[in-house]
Amino acid sequence: MKFIDSRFRSYFRVLKLVWKAKPSYMALAILLTVISAAVLPAQIWLSKVILDRISEILQVSSQAQVVDWYALLVPIGAIFIVWAVGGTCQSLSTEASMFVSLHFRNYAEFLVLKKATELDVAFFETPMFYDKMENALKNIPKAHNLAWGSLSFFGSFLSLSAVLALLLKLHPLAIVVLLLTSAPQAIVHAYYANRWWRIENSRVPARRMATYLSSLLKSRDAVKEIRVFGLGKPFLRRFREFWQQYFVAEKRVRLSKERANAFLGLASSAGTAGIWIYAVVQAIWRTITIGDVVLVFQAAERSRSMLGSFFRTIGRLYEDTLFAENLLSFLDLSPDSVEGALSRRHRSQIRVPRPIQQGIEFRNVSFHYPRSDRLVLKNLSFTLRPAETIAVVGENGAGKTTLVKLLARFYDPSEGVILLDGKELREYDLEDLRHQIGVIFQDFIRYDLTVKENIGLGQIEHVDNMNRIVRASEQGGTRSIIAGLPKGFDTVLGRTFDEGVDLSGGEWQRLALSRAFMRDAQILILDEPTAALDAFAEHEIYERFADLTGGKMTIFISHRFSTVRMASHILVLQNGELIEEGSHDGLMRQDGQYARMFNTQAERYR
Repeated sequence: MKFIDSRFRSYFRVLKLVWKAKPSYMALAILLTVISAAVLPAQIWLSKVILDRISEILQVSSQAQVVDWYALLVPIGAIFIVWAVGGTCQSLSTEASMFVSLHFRNYAEFLVLKKATELDVAFFETPMFYDKMENALKNIPKAHNLAWGSLSFFGSFLSLSAVLALLLKLHPLAIVVLLLTSAPQAIVHAYYANRWWRIENSRVPARRMATYLSSLLKSRDAVKEIRVFGLGKPFLRRFREFWQQYFVAEKRVRLSKERANAFLGLASSAGTAGIWIYAVVQAIWRTITIGDVVLVFQAAERSRSMLGSFFRTIGRLYEDTLFAENLLSFLDLSPDSVEGALSRRHRSQIRVPRPIQQGIEFRNVSFHYPRSDRLVLKNLSFTLRPAETIAVVGENGAGKTTLVKLLARFYDPSEGVILLDGKELREYDLEDLRHQIGVIFQDFIRYDLTVKENIGLGQIEHVDNMNRIVRASEQGGTRSIIAGLPKGFDTVLGRTFDEGVDLSGGEWQRLALSRAFMRDAQILILDEPTAALDAFAEHEIYERFADLTGGKMTIFISHRFSTVRMASHILVLQNGELIEEGSHDGLMRQDGQYARMFNTQAERYR
């Protein structure tokens, strides 16, 4: 019972989603369905009336009486009107279905993307999240089919009920025979729906791999390595292997299902044939009229066809409900359902002080990523003061970028606490906290949008404020680059769209810097901010660094010690531990790890 109850709840939830996508079109579709449902029984009944009146006219004509043409032409005119109304409703219903489909697919995809934006970064570290999102997006059409199938089911039910009622003219057992010979089709369809649903869900990771390989083979960024290393053929082979396995499984299920349907179709036809024979016998015995025979023939045949479609629709509705649950499952993801999700036990929603008074303190902070026991950061303790410039250095894998992720509160510490002005970071309103942080990541995004948008997205509420955008472009050193573009700030960048202009790696990085400066934040975090810049461009940026970051707490990660030495406070990480801390001169006097790293790099330039 719990399983059935769960299916019913999922079924009605999907219907509610489709209704919310476009209520007016759904209301129109329901109205058209009700009108269309009356067409078939009306047509069958009017056919009987016409034949009976013809029979009566022939009997009267044989006695040399006047033909009552009015009695004959009225039902003929009525059946013409029924056909016209039915055809119009069918055409309008098709258009309504198309509009509902367009609106719902956009609405459902919006809900999936909205859910993705609400979930923590920890979700994006788990294959489970991508499997669920893939399933949700892939099965949006199933959810629409469920709604439209329900309308079809409703219309069929109304029409079928009326047609079956006509068979009462012959015998109530005719209805029982049709139901018994057609109902098994619903069970068979539900059985194969379960089989297909299990196959589809089991293949999600493999399907994502095939999609990934397809994207690689079409990617501008990947094409160079694929050509140089000869990866085209092996990737194509793996892509094809997946789809061949997929098609073999699909073929096996479909052939098995068609064999079962063929057998059940014969049983249904046999039941209808029995009803026909009984009707012929009754006509010969003169217990029913010729019009009644035609009515029974049409009603029995159409009922057989409609019952088969009716029960197959029930099976399809069950199948669509199973697949549509993948959409609901994603939308129902709990924000704390994966390891590493942000804690939500604090409800105070404190705003970040303006300005920050004491700074940020890491107190015995350790961290490991979800689904891993390896500590990336180990027992870190240090304090970052307001308006201070802090450099974080260390070998690759030392935990530098992870430290930035904790500061931006993409994750909470596994152990210890991070304090901002004496209060735990998690006590602050998350949106307000991130509003006070400007970040440029090492793997920054290159938006294939206009220059203005590439900079303005740093503070979305001011994306149209040209004064701020121009100022941020000057701070990031992009004014000369923009001046050389065909449409200046309105130039579309990248190669995705027509007239797009691509930039060099260094130019993109300057643009990302401008985006970080766009944000009027108290904390500025720069992860390898000059990695793609040449020596002259880097020198230009850091010559003005004090002016650009004045009044902000600035934290930057860099492997270039010529820039690190500008920091007033340097943290040296090794294997996730803080091994040294101080100014450049102080650390050089200690002659420890920092001094060795600095001297090693300096030696390369002598």
